[in-house]
Amino acid sequence: MKKRLTAALLIFLASPIGPVYGQPVPFLNSLDEVALSRALLDEQQNRFGPLDSRLIEPLEQLADELMLRHQYDEAHTLLDRAMQIARVEDGLYTELQRPLLEKKIENFANRGDWDKARENMEHLLWLYTNKSLFINQVLIDDLLELSRSHLRAVAEDNGAWQGYHFKQSSRIRWLTIGVAETLWGKTDERLVPIIYEQLRQFHLQTVALWRGGATSYSLRQIAPGSGIIRDRSDVNESFYLTGMGLLNNLFLIYAESESPDPEAIAMTNVYLADWHILFNQPQVATEIYQQAYQELLASGVDATLANEFFSQPMVIPDLEFYANVEAAVTAQHNRMVTVGEENPGAFLSFSEWSAALPNVRSPIPDNTSVGEAANSNFALFSFSLAGVNKVSRWYSHRFSRTVNMIEQAELLTNYLQSPTEEIRLLEKLNSLTFRPMLVDGMPQEATSRLKYDLAIGGLP
Repeated sequence: MKKRLTAALLIFLASPIGPVYGQPVPFLNSLDEVALSRALLDEQQNRFGPLDSRLIEPLEQLADELMLRHQYDEAHTLLDRAMQIARVEDGLYTELQRPLLEKKIENFANRGDWDKARENMEHLLWLYTNKSLFINQVLIDDLLELSRSHLRAVAEDNGAWQGYHFKQSSRIRWLTIGVAETLWGKTDERLVPIIYEQLRQFHLQTVALWRGGATSYSLRQIAPGSGIIRDRSDVNESFYLTGMGLLNNLFLIYAESESPDPEAIAMTNVYLADWHILFNQPQVATEIYQQAYQELLASGVDATLANEFFSQPMVIPDLEFYANVEAAVTAQHNRMVTVGEENPGAFLSFSEWSAALPNVRSPIPDNTSVGEAANSNFALFSFSLAGVNKVSRWYSHRFSRTVNMIEQAELLTNYLQSPTEEIRLLEKLNSLTFRPMLVDGMPQEATSRLKYDLAIGGLP
């Protein structure tokens, strides 16, 4: 084994580290990296024995390389071995095991074994809630990651478990918010993205609630296995009120801090108006948009910049919470896309998360949809939208009245992996809800164009 390592390292060390005159900088290919990781592990085993804690790092490193190459079975064996060494060295419930358990969950998810992933996710939550020695940033980050793993499972696990994953994700994020408030205080701005993630999840749960099926049933249950379910409208009202409470938390963060931020307070009202739109409260939303616009001007935002922020309809809920107008405008510009020479000009963009819960964006930060990543399965639309309108249509097998959905739309073209009927694509576009275009705080009619990226299997 030592000879293998020596040969591998000699090859590596003999290779030029920096550029050689007239030659490009060399680099290792993926097979070289795996070979070096194996060689390092062999060397450490020969030096320290099979159960030494110093083997944990090379075991984890090799597992990482294998996971990148979709060799999940061998990666699982290595992570299991690292876990056993950690338990022999430090006992059953040590901090050292948690990163390994997180990686095991990721590996199970990557290979589609969600039964094992769920089992390990429950064990990891138990470790966090019962065996954590410190309340610190690491605990907050780890809890958030576990919450996001449950949201990933909403899209990838068996549909019968969607409701379970929604509930676990929300429960863990409430726990995270409590831990963060204890560590940082209730007016710390680091709470904002965590709270906004929770707000977006309640919107997803609302979509799932009205979509029907097993997930809706699960979200309406009084208690797991009770068989007693609440009416959809009652659960919808509870989601709406919970979201209002979360927005109030955002307001208090900026209003009750040592240095209140009037612009951020006004932006909170923009998101509050969006929430009223999402829950079919057009009159209240209109009044709050107008109030938010006046508050932005009063906070010192230039009217031209404020009107630029509201210069086009935007799909809501927004991906992130922006505490100032300049950051929000920059984000809007960055999201505009151009497509080919046949359709010059900029398009709004929307990327569908998953066929398991279609017509919504990914709730996981920095997570692109399959459709967006491939950039080869999308449709282009033009559409018109009234200021703040009520639209009546069939949705999920029932007649409903909704607010700020598209009135008229035209399919310009599509770039789909499989052909489909135009009406099915228009139904996708018609599922979206928009923040209206505003001029001096007043909702206006608008026309725009949108690129809709579809998830694989995202067509009905």
